[in-house]
Amino acid sequence: MLNITKKVFVLILIFSFIANSYVYGRGGKERAARKQREIEKMQKRFEWWPTDATPRPVKDKYRSGYWWWPTRPGEITPWGNRGYVYLYKIIYDYKAEELPPAKPEEPRPSLLIKKIIKNIKVYFDFDKAGIRDDAVVILERAVKTLKKNPEATILITGNCDRRGPEAYNLKLGKRRGDAIKNFMLERNVSPEHILIVSRGKLDAVAPITDLVGMQKDRNAQFMIAEVQEVMLSKREIDSTEEAVPLEEGKYILEKKEVVETEVRVSTKEYIIKKNDSLWDIAKEQLGSGHRWKYLYELNKDRIKNPDRLEAGTSIIIPIE
Repeated sequence: MLNITKKVFVLILIFSFIANSYVYGRGGKERAARKQREIEKMQKRFEWWPTDATPRPVKDKYRSGYWWWPTRPGEITPWGNRGYVYLYKIIYDYKAEELPPAKPEEPRPSLLIKKIIKNIKVYFDFDKAGIRDDAVVILERAVKTLKKNPEATILITGNCDRRGPEAYNLKLGKRRGDAIKNFMLERNVSPEHILIVSRGKLDAVAPITDLVGMQKDRNAQFMIAEVQEVMLSKREIDSTEEAVPLEEGKYILEKKEVVETEVRVSTKEYIIKKNDSLWDIAKEQLGSGHRWKYLYELNKDRIKNPDRLEAGTSIIIPIE
C-alpha cells in the first residue's frame, strides 16, 4: 500500500509544480480560480472515506496538527482511500463536564477538526459573559458564512484570564460559550451544528499585570469547521507518536484568517488620600475589596508598603 501511495504522491507533486508554474507564470484571476477548483477536487480524494479500519492520531513533527492514521486494516474497506487524513486539532474528552470521571483506557467522546473555514475570536469584559456591541457585526457575518456551508459545525471554546478559582472559570468559560450559542440560535442556526467546550483558565498566558494580554485571554474563540466526533482513550492521546508527514504535493486547505473583536482595556489615575487603604480603594474603584491584591500587583513600583499608603501617591486603576 505504501509503495502505491508514494507513487501517487510523486504524481501529485508533479501536478503541483506544473499548476503553480502555470498560475504564477501567467497570472490572472480566472486561472487562479481554476487552480483553486482543482485543489478542492484534489483534496476530495484525500478525505477520510468510510472504513472499518482502526485509526489513531499521529503527531505531525513539523505542523501543529495530527495525522489520523489506520493502525489495523478493516475487513470491509481495509484502509479508507489513501490510509490517512490530516487533522488540525484534536479535542480529547470534550464532554468531560457532562460525564463521570474517565476510567483507565476508557474511550471518551473527542473531536477531530478536519478543515477550518473561519476562525473567530470574541473578547469579554472582566468576569462577564455578555456579548459586547463590537462583537455583533462579526457574529452576524459568521452566521452568513455558516449558512453558506450548511455541513459545517461551529465549535466554540470559552476562555478566561488567570484570575480566580479554576472551577469558577470553567463555569464562566461555559457561560461565554453559551452566550455565542444563544446568539446563533436566535438567528435560526441549528443547535445540531453548535458544540461548546469550556477551557476556563487552562489556556491563559498573560500575567495579571498585562491588561491587554488578559483581555485577549477572556474570549470565546470559535471555528466554523468540518468536525467529526470519535471515541479516544487517554492512553491513545498520551502515546501519540511524532511522525514525518507523508503529504508531499498533497494539498491541505486551511484558512489563515482570524477575525477578532477590538481590545477594550484602559487605566485611569487615582491619587491616594489620607487614611486610604488598598481594600477601600479596590472596593470603591473595582467593586470588591477582595481585589486589593490585584491592585497592589499593578502598582508595586508605586506603592512601597501596601499596609501604609502614602497620601498624594498616584496609582493606576484598571478599566476592564
